[in-house]
Formats: sequence, C-alpha cells, structure tokens
Amino acid sequence: MSTRNQAKVSELVDGPWERLSSRALRVMLTRRDVSYAQLAKALTQIGVAESERSIEGKVHRGRFRHTFFLQVLTASSSLYPEQWAHALHGEMGWQDRAAAILRGELSRQPWLDWVKLSKRLEEIGVYVEPESLRVQIEDGSFSTALFLQCATVCRFAGIHLFLDQLDLNEAALAGASGT
Repeated sequence: MSTRNQAKVSELVDGPWERLSSRALRVMLTRRDVSYAQLAKALTQIGVAESERSIEGKVHRGRFRHTFFLQVLTASSSLYPEQWAHALHGEMGWQDRAAAILRGELSRQPWLDWVKLSKRLEEIGVYVEPESLRVQIEDGSFSTALFLQCATVCRFAGIHLFLDQLDLNEAALAGASGT
C-alpha cells in the first residue's frame, strides 16, 4: 500500500476515533477544572511521570494507550462507570487495570469471541485481526481509540460519562461508509 493510501486509510479509520479520544480526556479535565499543569502534578502523585507539555501533546493528538486515559481518570478524580471500580483501585499495574476493565466490559456479552468482535469492528471500518485484538486486550496495550470502538459496537454501559452516544455513532458511521 502506498504511503498516500496508508495516510488515507489512517484518516478514515483512526481520525474520528482519535478526535473522540482527545475529547473524552478534555471532557474529564474540564468537568474537574483541571489544567495540564495540575494534571502533571496529580499524575506524579500516583507515580506517573508526565510533563505538562507531553500531556498537552497526547491530548491534542488523541493517540494514547488506554492506560493513560485511566491514569488521567484517576489523577483528576473523575467519575467512571461503577463496574470499573474494582480494577481501578486494585493493586495491579496500569496495563492490567486496562485489560481488566475491557475484559470485564466484554464479559457482559459472553457470546462474543475474538472473531465476532473483530467482525463487529469491521462493520465500522476498523480492521483488527482476531489474534491481534486478543493480544492487545489481554496485555492491556490497546489504545483508547480501540476501547471506544469496542464500546460502540458492544454498547458498553457508562461510556456516556465521557462521550455522547451520538458522537460514537457518527464516528462508526463515518468508518462504515469509508468517509
């Protein structure tokens, strides 16, 4: 695939999801009236070293792992779905917390396996091989964009705390239509 086509595919699949990832973080920070400087200090208090500038860059690009999303959620004392509480307050690493949250959300649909989840994601223009999906989810290395994509096709409860369902649907429709 040419570089030009790769960029076009990236825009079609990732663009709206990265914007939503960024918006979800900005919503959290705005609701709690937390600046990037305050967030950097709060992250340090929970053992995460991030500068104000690096935070601003991640938020602006919308490209970050879900572990960063959870760290910001925790450091800013933002609201989160009740079913995430055990994982967020557990004595485990951030990747394990991210994995536990996404596995917990997916467990509410026990008929869904990696192949079926991959096919659902394809319906919204997101192409992830089932094995790659499994590995990313089990090791907690997935992006917030992938989390939001899964939340959209699986209708995770509580996602409304970060984004409107309408916005998720619009991103899904854009991906499905290839625009």
